Amino acid sequence: MTPPSRGERGWALRYAPHLGYRPPFQPLFAHAVGSDDPVAQVEFAADQGFAGVQYAAARSRPVSEQSRVGEALARHGLEAGCVLYTGFDQLRNTSWGVESDDARSWITSEVRAAIDAAKRVGARRIAVVAAADPQKPNALQRVIMASHLRFAGDLAAMADMTLCVEALSRTSIPNMLLQRILDAHAVVRSANHPAVRLIFDTSHVQIMDGNLLFHLEQTWDLVEVVQLADNPGRLEPGSGEINFESVLRVLANRGYAGLVELEHGWSVPGLAGERRGLENLRRLDAAAAAPPNA
Repeated sequence: MTPPSRGERGWALRYAPHLGYRPPFQPLFAHAVGSDDPVAQVEFAADQGFAGVQYAAARSRPVSEQSRVGEALARHGLEAGCVLYTGFDQLRNTSWGVESDDARSWITSEVRAAIDAAKRVGARRIAVVAAADPQKPNALQRVIMASHLRFAGDLAAMADMTLCVEALSRTSIPNMLLQRILDAHAVVRSANHPAVRLIFDTSHVQIMDGNLLFHLEQTWDLVEVVQLADNPGRLEPGSGEINFESVLRVLANRGYAGLVELEHGWSVPGLAGERRGLENLRRLDAAAAAPPNA
């Protein structure tokens, strides 16, 4: 296979740093930018040649900030990454596995609010996670979730958006309905909706399943977004046990054109750690795009 060429931004793949993916919502390059201001972070991302920015917590942020971020992304020609469908205070809501009018109403309200936030930001992908009711069989709850996803997928499709289902490891957030990537894949396949697809998060998959390349291959037909974080600690690529050069090479060789969201922290917090992490990402990206015997 012909190796991919470097893009116009100098990267083989389309990376997107985050503006804060979990509380306390510190952006990935807080020290390099010298500010937590999201617009300043967007400008830094553009200067570094990144393809986009992940604004997962958009729904939890003021509408005025959502609009500012959306305008900045549009101004710099950057893509908005995934927006979480609900606020972080509702991550343990079990409605996705409940078959009732109240559950359907809650899901509808949250997805519609997420669509509104995504429109302000310019995002087209909404991340969906679901908590489990420990009093009910997970298998039954997953069947119900697939039904809800078909309905919610209609809402997303009407807005030209995609719902992206994510499995979360039990060490990250316990008692979630989808913890293994193949279970998430099965639910998305059962939903059978073109606007319902999958997030492949390297840290969650490594913790719960291991054998990343095998599971990437098995779920590839439904993967919409790839998120990078090493294990242990959900830190930058190269800080732990994952062979990211191999993972990125698979993405590059397959011609993956979606965002690769950098959803991690730093093993050495501070400016030096951020600079070293950025340099290492450039090295990994270059290696992934190089000919096999280069």
